[in-house]
Amino acid sequence: MCDHCGCRDLTPVARLMDEHDRLRDLSDHIQRHLAAGDDVGAHSHFRDLLAVLGPHVAKEEGSLFPMLRRSEDLAAHVAVLEGEHADLYDAVDDLEDVPTAAVQRWRDGVRHVLHELDEHMYKEDYGLFPAALATLDGSDWDDMDRWEAEHSAPGPAATASSTV
Repeated sequence: MCDHCGCRDLTPVARLMDEHDRLRDLSDHIQRHLAAGDDVGAHSHFRDLLAVLGPHVAKEEGSLFPMLRRSEDLAAHVAVLEGEHADLYDAVDDLEDVPTAAVQRWRDGVRHVLHELDEHMYKEDYGLFPAALATLDGSDWDDMDRWEAEHSAPGPAATASSTV
Protein backbone atom coordinates (compact mmCIF):
# COMPACT_ATOMS: atom_id res chain seq x y z
CA MET A 1 0.00 0.00 0.00
CA CYS A 2 1.24 3.44 -0.91
CA ASP A 3 1.52 5.83 2.01
CA HIS A 4 4.72 7.64 1.09
CA CYS A 5 3.53 10.67 -0.90
CA GLY A 6 0.66 11.93 1.22
CA CYS A 7 -2.08 11.35 -1.35
CA ARG A 8 -3.91 9.17 1.17
CA ASP A 9 -4.35 12.31 3.30
CA LEU A 10 -6.82 13.64 0.71
CA THR A 11 -10.26 12.28 1.49
CA PRO A 12 -11.30 11.41 -2.09
CA VAL A 13 -8.06 9.51 -2.71
CA ALA A 14 -8.22 7.93 0.74
CA ARG A 15 -11.66 6.54 -0.10
CA LEU A 16 -10.39 5.10 -3.40
CA MET A 17 -7.36 3.59 -1.67
CA ASP A 18 -9.57 2.17 1.08
CA GLU A 19 -11.60 0.51 -1.67
CA HIS A 20 -8.35 -0.87 -3.12
CA ASP A 21 -7.58 -2.31 0.32
CA ARG A 22 -11.04 -3.89 0.41
CA LEU A 23 -10.59 -5.32 -3.10
CA ARG A 24 -7.22 -6.79 -2.07
CA ASP A 25 -8.79 -8.35 1.03
CA LEU A 26 -11.54 -9.91 -1.06
CA SER A 27 -8.99 -11.11 -3.63
CA ASP A 28 -7.05 -12.82 -0.85
CA HIS A 29 -10.22 -14.54 0.38
CA ILE A 30 -11.05 -15.68 -3.15
CA GLN A 31 -7.53 -17.03 -3.66
CA ARG A 32 -7.74 -18.98 -0.39
CA HIS A 33 -11.12 -20.43 -1.36
CA LEU A 34 -9.77 -21.43 -4.77
CA ALA A 35 -6.70 -23.05 -3.21
CA ALA A 36 -8.94 -25.04 -0.86
CA GLY A 37 -11.25 -26.12 -3.70
CA ASP A 38 -14.12 -24.14 -2.15
CA ASP A 39 -15.81 -22.87 -5.30
CA VAL A 40 -18.95 -21.78 -3.42
CA GLY A 41 -16.89 -19.51 -1.15
CA ALA A 42 -14.88 -18.24 -4.13
CA HIS A 43 -18.09 -17.40 -6.03
CA SER A 44 -19.54 -15.62 -3.00
CA HIS A 45 -16.48 -13.46 -2.42
CA PHE A 46 -16.12 -12.82 -6.15
CA ARG A 47 -19.66 -11.41 -6.18
CA ASP A 48 -18.69 -9.25 -3.18
CA LEU A 49 -15.60 -8.06 -5.05
CA LEU A 50 -17.68 -7.07 -8.07
CA ALA A 51 -20.10 -5.18 -5.80
CA VAL A 52 -17.20 -3.07 -4.55
CA LEU A 53 -15.48 -2.79 -7.93
CA GLY A 54 -18.46 -1.39 -9.85
CA PRO A 55 -18.99 1.80 -7.79
CA HIS A 56 -15.22 2.20 -7.44
CA VAL A 57 -14.68 2.23 -11.21
CA ALA A 58 -17.65 4.60 -11.61
CA LYS A 59 -15.99 7.09 -9.24
CA GLU A 60 -12.71 6.92 -11.09
CA GLU A 61 -14.19 7.18 -14.57
CA GLY A 62 -16.89 9.66 -13.64
CA SER A 63 -14.82 12.08 -11.64
CA LEU A 64 -11.08 11.54 -11.17
CA PHE A 65 -10.14 10.41 -14.67
CA PRO A 66 -11.88 13.29 -16.50
CA MET A 67 -10.07 15.81 -14.27
CA LEU A 68 -6.69 14.15 -14.85
CA ARG A 69 -7.32 13.84 -18.58
CA ARG A 70 -7.14 17.66 -18.75
CA SER A 71 -3.40 17.33 -18.19
CA GLU A 72 -1.54 16.60 -21.39
CA ASP A 73 1.02 14.65 -19.38
CA LEU A 74 -1.61 12.32 -17.89
CA ALA A 75 -4.14 11.88 -20.69
CA ALA A 76 -2.43 8.84 -22.23
CA HIS A 77 -1.94 7.22 -18.81
CA VAL A 78 -5.62 7.73 -17.97
CA ALA A 79 -6.60 6.20 -21.32
CA VAL A 80 -4.53 3.10 -20.50
CA LEU A 81 -6.23 2.74 -17.11
CA GLU A 82 -9.67 3.16 -18.69
CA GLY A 83 -8.76 0.45 -21.19
CA GLU A 84 -7.74 -1.81 -18.31
CA HIS A 85 -11.13 -1.22 -16.68
CA ALA A 86 -12.80 -2.32 -19.92
CA ASP A 87 -10.52 -5.37 -20.18
CA LEU A 88 -11.36 -6.38 -16.60
CA TYR A 89 -15.06 -6.15 -17.29
CA ASP A 90 -14.63 -8.15 -20.51
CA ALA A 91 -12.80 -10.85 -18.55
CA VAL A 92 -15.58 -10.90 -15.93
CA ASP A 93 -18.19 -11.15 -18.69
CA ASP A 94 -16.28 -14.09 -20.16
CA LEU A 95 -16.57 -15.88 -16.79
CA GLU A 96 -20.36 -15.66 -17.00
CA ASP A 97 -20.21 -17.73 -20.20
CA VAL A 98 -18.17 -20.56 -18.65
CA PRO A 99 -20.32 -23.70 -18.31
CA THR A 100 -20.79 -24.96 -14.78
CA ALA A 101 -18.96 -28.17 -15.67
CA ALA A 102 -15.83 -26.20 -16.67
CA VAL A 103 -14.85 -25.45 -13.08
CA GLN A 104 -11.10 -25.24 -13.71
CA ARG A 105 -11.64 -22.80 -16.58
CA TRP A 106 -13.68 -20.57 -14.24
CA ARG A 107 -11.00 -20.80 -11.52
CA ASP A 108 -8.26 -19.89 -13.98
CA GLY A 109 -10.34 -17.00 -15.29
CA VAL A 110 -10.92 -15.67 -11.79
CA ARG A 111 -7.22 -15.92 -11.01
CA HIS A 112 -6.51 -13.98 -14.21
CA VAL A 113 -9.00 -11.25 -13.24
CA LEU A 114 -7.52 -10.98 -9.74
CA HIS A 115 -3.98 -10.74 -11.12
CA GLU A 116 -4.94 -8.04 -13.63
CA LEU A 117 -6.87 -6.14 -10.95
CA ASP A 118 -3.86 -6.23 -8.63
CA GLU A 119 -1.55 -4.93 -11.37
CA HIS A 120 -4.06 -2.19 -12.18
CA MET A 121 -4.42 -1.06 -8.56
CA TYR A 122 -0.64 -0.90 -8.25
CA LYS A 123 -0.50 1.54 -11.19
CA GLU A 124 -3.15 3.70 -9.56
CA ASP A 125 -1.67 3.59 -6.05
CA TYR A 126 1.90 4.33 -7.12
CA GLY A 127 1.32 6.34 -10.29
CA LEU A 128 -2.08 7.86 -10.76
CA PHE A 129 -2.92 8.89 -7.20
CA PRO A 130 0.42 10.63 -6.56
CA ALA A 131 0.06 12.34 -9.96
CA ALA A 132 -3.41 13.49 -8.93
CA LEU A 133 -1.95 14.97 -5.75
CA ALA A 134 0.58 16.93 -7.81
CA THR A 135 -1.89 17.97 -10.52
CA LEU A 136 -5.27 18.72 -8.94
CA ASP A 137 -6.15 21.57 -6.63
CA GLY A 138 -8.64 22.11 -3.82
CA SER A 139 -11.56 22.91 -6.10
CA ASP A 140 -10.94 19.70 -8.05
CA TRP A 141 -11.09 17.66 -4.83
CA ASP A 142 -14.28 19.50 -3.85
CA ASP A 143 -15.72 18.65 -7.29
CA MET A 144 -14.81 15.01 -6.77
CA ASP A 145 -16.52 15.01 -3.36
CA ARG A 146 -19.62 16.57 -4.94
CA TRP A 147 -19.67 14.07 -7.80
CA GLU A 148 -19.44 11.20 -5.36
CA ALA A 149 -22.21 12.61 -3.16
CA GLU A 150 -24.47 13.09 -6.19
CA HIS A 151 -23.83 9.59 -7.56
CA SER A 152 -23.66 7.55 -4.40
CA ALA A 153 -26.52 5.31 -3.47
CA PRO A 154 -26.68 2.81 -0.65
CA GLY A 155 -26.37 -0.61 -2.15
CA PRO A 156 -24.38 -3.80 -2.36
CA ALA A 157 -20.99 -2.10 -2.00
CA ALA A 158 -21.92 -0.95 1.48
CA THR A 159 -23.03 -4.39 2.58
CA ALA A 160 -20.17 -6.15 0.80
CA SER A 161 -17.65 -4.28 2.91
CA SER A 162 -19.01 -5.95 6.03
CA THR A 163 -18.82 -9.45 4.54
CA VAL A 164 -15.91 -11.76 5.44
